[in-house]
Amino acid sequence: MIQCVLSEEIASAWPVLSTFCAQSQLSLSTPKLSAVRAVEATNSLNEQPSLRAQRSVGTRYLLKTDIARYYPSIYTHSIPWALHTKQTARADKKYNLLGNRIDLWMRESQDKQTGGIPVGPDTSFIVSEVIGTAMDRELIAKLPSTRGTRSIDDYFLYFSTISEAERCIATINEIGREFELDINESKTEIILLPDSLEPLWKSELRTLEIRDAATPQSFDLLTLFDRAFEFSKQFPSDSVLTYAAKQILGANITGENWTLCQALLLKAALAEPTMLSVVGQIYRKFVAYHTDSTDLNTLIHSICAYHAPLQQGNEVSWALWLAKEMGVPISKQVADKVVRLDDDLVALVALDLHENGLFDATGFAKWRSHMQSSELYEDHWLLAYEAFEHGWLPSLGNNDYIANNGFFSILRQHGVHFYGGAVAPTVSYFDY
Repeated sequence: MIQCVLSEEIASAWPVLSTFCAQSQLSLSTPKLSAVRAVEATNSLNEQPSLRAQRSVGTRYLLKTDIARYYPSIYTHSIPWALHTKQTARADKKYNLLGNRIDLWMRESQDKQTGGIPVGPDTSFIVSEVIGTAMDRELIAKLPSTRGTRSIDDYFLYFSTISEAERCIATINEIGREFELDINESKTEIILLPDSLEPLWKSELRTLEIRDAATPQSFDLLTLFDRAFEFSKQFPSDSVLTYAAKQILGANITGENWTLCQALLLKAALAEPTMLSVVGQIYRKFVAYHTDSTDLNTLIHSICAYHAPLQQGNEVSWALWLAKEMGVPISKQVADKVVRLDDDLVALVALDLHENGLFDATGFAKWRSHMQSSELYEDHWLLAYEAFEHGWLPSLGNNDYIANNGFFSILRQHGVHFYGGAVAPTVSYFDY
């Protein structure tokens, strides 16, 4: 409920907030209204290397740095400091200032915690840009000759001398402390230009062609994934294999090469399960070729069996979603591991599969424990609301706790759902 209040506050103040963020001379992630979600960055990730190249002309050194654990370390009181200055914000005791109200609702949505903001919501993206813009303005005010870019919390700044770059490091550290933020020292470096504008792996994988003819295409597929597997080991924190999978989406895979292509994709997905959303898109594109789910079944079970005991819900939820899309049944042995994972998204997809006869579990005791009114304002509100509305799990007290709740009953009246029907999962545009 508080997230709705926060969203309304930010939506109502959008003209003010967008105007404020537009003041940054460095940001490539200035928020703009989007047709896909509420807001998106003005410049896509693909556009940013070109813009960095333009802003580096005539300089000799690059300063790369970022803010350590940006979203988890944002101090909510710094929101009004960024918008109104610290002195003005502290003088407002009645929440007349927009920044103080955003600070209040952000804290209330997190059990009154002032440390950190949620990762994922567009409200957090906007708040992060407000703080980033305030830091950019201070940096330019103190070092007017600074040129470069900032994307979310990643800085690429260009200078003529090393001393200028070193002075900038000290200045960014000083500004960061004003907002209770720390620079990531391990990722801060000064580089002699010219330097590559994007990772080596991306530049090379992009140039690899997947030809249409069957015989050369098989060699092209092997080359693409061989290089991707090598690069994934060199750059373990980058989504190399997901990028390779996206190359398949743009290709015209032949029927003769589908078995090979599927094998390479599934091998990659086991190492990088976060690419399963892309794998699902590939199956939909080449659905005519898919006649045997044996290998896919093996992959899904392997991912669930490995990640469920580790309480890694992201990997398991994507595996179950792919099982749902492709009609793959989950065995009782693996299902009984999944039901011990206390994750709402995992639970909802699993219950959906169970409803359709594709998830054979002994029981759902852990998930059933959340089916009560008190959970609607706790961590498992999503499961408590959606599982009850879909009729997948009964309430613990055999009562309609949704009807008796002033907020969630309104959602019911308006047919609001966060899972099921036409609601499809989305991946955040912003990789924090």
